[in-house]
Amino acid sequence: MLNSNVYTVASVLGGDIGKFPFQVYRRSGSSIKRDTKHPVARLLGKKANPYMTAYTWKETMMVNMAVWGNAYSNIEFDGNGYPKALWPLDPALTQVYMDVDGAVYYLTRLPNGQIRKLVPDEVVHFKSIGNGLVGITPIEVIREELGIQQAQKRFLGRFYSKGTQVGGILEVQSDVPLTKDTKDVIREEFEKATAGLDNAARVAVMDKTMKYTPLGMPLKDAEFIDSAKFGIAEIAKIYKVPGYKLGISDLKYSNMENQSLEYVKNTLQPLVTNWEQELDDKLFTLPEQERFYVKANMTSELRGDMQTRAAYYKTMIEAGVYSINEVRAMEDDDGIGPDGDKHFMSLNFANLANMDTYQNAKAGVKGGEDNQKGNPIPESDGAGDESGAG
Repeated sequence: MLNSNVYTVASVLGGDIGKFPFQVYRRSGSSIKRDTKHPVARLLGKKANPYMTAYTWKETMMVNMAVWGNAYSNIEFDGNGYPKALWPLDPALTQVYMDVDGAVYYLTRLPNGQIRKLVPDEVVHFKSIGNGLVGITPIEVIREELGIQQAQKRFLGRFYSKGTQVGGILEVQSDVPLTKDTKDVIREEFEKATAGLDNAARVAVMDKTMKYTPLGMPLKDAEFIDSAKFGIAEIAKIYKVPGYKLGISDLKYSNMENQSLEYVKNTLQPLVTNWEQELDDKLFTLPEQERFYVKANMTSELRGDMQTRAAYYKTMIEAGVYSINEVRAMEDDDGIGPDGDKHFMSLNFANLANMDTYQNAKAGVKGGEDNQKGNPIPESDGAGDESGAG
């Protein structure tokens, strides 16, 4: 986390997962409705525990998952067996074990120093790629690359503290060898006059008995900058985060929009699926899992783009998926009454089985003759009926 690039990636992923509403839904026959009364809905939507909002808990879990490869939370149950609170566990002090019988358990050290043994049903465990029981931190994969970056930063610190040159040799013309004390005095006086940011680009004045020969090259060497960018790119790649989020891309807006879509599909969607399945497994009993499930509402990704959001809503209303009131609810607006609960569909759609009958009726081929005889026009099953909307 002390590496600025890793911190940025963890912050981006933590913020994106934290902002998604994880909502509880209930199945009842063919009906699926959002349930805001279930205790799990409050934990994931309001407060995960008395000291953390749902957002803070989700962000913390995602940051731990990104940096450690594992994120743990102890589930506190109430007297009725429902989840009451989610308490994050320190991933540095939590280990996963399997005994000789194949049973998995967790050992963790609490802030008060107490060692606790927990069974899987008491722990929400989000994990990255690993052996199935524990995840591997991506830091292990890029540790060498991060070490190079840290060395670069130390070099920069030493460089700017000493001035604008890497180093050099100060030759002093003298008939007698210089003592160590004399060399130290000359060096200190020369550095006082030339080293440091305040003396950058100033002219060094020496008497005719001294000659300065610089060693190395200035920091403007392009290879150094390229190597720094390579380090950032490696971190972005290992976490599947677009480079523009770390400030290393000069893409135009259209390409950035495509990268954003790829980021949602290939980075966030797998994480969300991972979270949804773990929450379903740990926060609901087996009988409840037949009726309840958790689903992240990722439409919040469209909040910052009014045009894309409007086009999405328009398409979903025209396809009959959402009603007007459902769309208004997503925008936190009141409904418009019972009429807003109706679903609509274009009149231009017809069932393939009735396509010939529908087209003939419109052309008056058979229907026109029957109509002249006083017979009704053959009716379809209603899918393409122009008398009204579905």
